[in-house]
Amino acid sequence: MTYWHLAFLNLSRRPARSLHTISAIAIAIAAIVSLTSIAWGFEASWQKANDLRGTDLIVTRVASENTLPAPFPASSVQGKLAAMPHVAQVAGLLSELLSVADSAPMFVFGWERGSFLWDHLSLREGRWPKDDQERVVVLGSLAAGQVGKKVGDSVAMESERYEVAGIFESPALVENGAVLMTLAQAQRLNDKPGKVNILNLKLDASAGEHDVLAIRDAVSHSMPGYAAITSGQLVQQNAIVRISKAMSAATILIAGLVGALGVLNTMLMSVNERTQEIGVLLALGWRRRRVMLLILLESVAVASAGGLAGIALGAGGVRVLEHVELLRGKIDGLFTPGLVFAAFALAVLLGILGGLYPALRASRMSPNAALRHE
Repeated sequence: MTYWHLAFLNLSRRPARSLHTISAIAIAIAAIVSLTSIAWGFEASWQKANDLRGTDLIVTRVASENTLPAPFPASSVQGKLAAMPHVAQVAGLLSELLSVADSAPMFVFGWERGSFLWDHLSLREGRWPKDDQERVVVLGSLAAGQVGKKVGDSVAMESERYEVAGIFESPALVENGAVLMTLAQAQRLNDKPGKVNILNLKLDASAGEHDVLAIRDAVSHSMPGYAAITSGQLVQQNAIVRISKAMSAATILIAGLVGALGVLNTMLMSVNERTQEIGVLLALGWRRRRVMLLILLESVAVASAGGLAGIALGAGGVRVLEHVELLRGKIDGLFTPGLVFAAFALAVLLGILGGLYPALRASRMSPNAALRHE
C-alpha cells in the first residue's frame, strides 16, 4: 500500500469533514482566481483597445489617475504637439460613462472624425457619421444587443436623442460594449466644448525609441501640467485597475489565511482521533518522518482537490459575471496557464502550511503514550 493510497483511505473515513475542508479551499481559490482574472482582464482589455487604435503616445494631465482622465482644453496643447518632430497625427478623445436607453451605464466614446482612431473598427451594419454636426451614434455589437437597438432606431442619452447610424465590431471587448460618436457631438452632449480626456499621438514610420523619449521630455518641459505616456502606463494609472489589483492582493492574503486555518483544523482533529493508530505505526517501526509525510500527504490531497474545484468554480463564476446585464461589455476575465498553475500551487502551499504543525505533532508522539490514549 503506497503513501497516497493510505492517505486517501484515511481521508475517506471522515467524508463529511474532508468535503467541508475541500469546499473551504475551493471557495478561497475561486475568489482568488475570479478576482485576479477580472483584474488582469480589465487591464488587458483597455491595453488592447489602446494598442489597436495605433496610439504611440498619450498626452494627458499629470495627476489624472481617475477611471477616466480629467478633461482638458485640447486647443491649449494640440497645436504644439502636432508641430513636434515625427508626430504624424494628433487625435482627441473624450470618454464618459453614461446611461444609454435606460440600460446599465456604458462607455460613450467621442473620437475625432477622420482620425486614425477609427481605422481598426469594422462596420457590420449601416454607416459611419457623415460629419461633426450629424446627431448620430454607432453602437458596438455588444452595446447594440444590450440596449436592443438596430440601425435607424434612436437612443436616449442625457435627455438627448441620437439616431443609430451603424453597428461596428472591434477586437477589443471594451469597445464592443461602447457607444461611439464624433468628438464634437460628445463634447456637446457632455457640455465640455473643446475638451478631451486624452490626446492620442501617432508617430511617423521613421520614429524610433530615442524619438519617443525626446517627445516625452519635450512635453514635460514645455507643457507644465501635462505628461506624454504610453498606453500601458495610462492603463496602470487607472483607478479601477489599481483598485481591482489591490482587492485581488487582499483576497489572496485573506483567503489564503482562511484556507490554511481550515486545513490546520481538519488535520489536528484527524491526528487527535488517530492517536492510537499513529502509536501503533510507531510501535511497528515506522520512522517519525514517515508519519510526518503521511499527514502532510493527507493535507496536500485535501488542498489539491479544493484547488482544482476552486479553479473550475472561479472560471465558471467569471463567465457568469460577464453576462450579467450591469457588467456586460465591461469585464473580460483573462485566464492563462500561469494563473491556473499559480492558483493550484497556492492550494498545495496552503495544504503544506496547514498540515505542517499537525504532521510535526504526530511524528513527535511517544508510542507508549499514544497507545494508552483514550
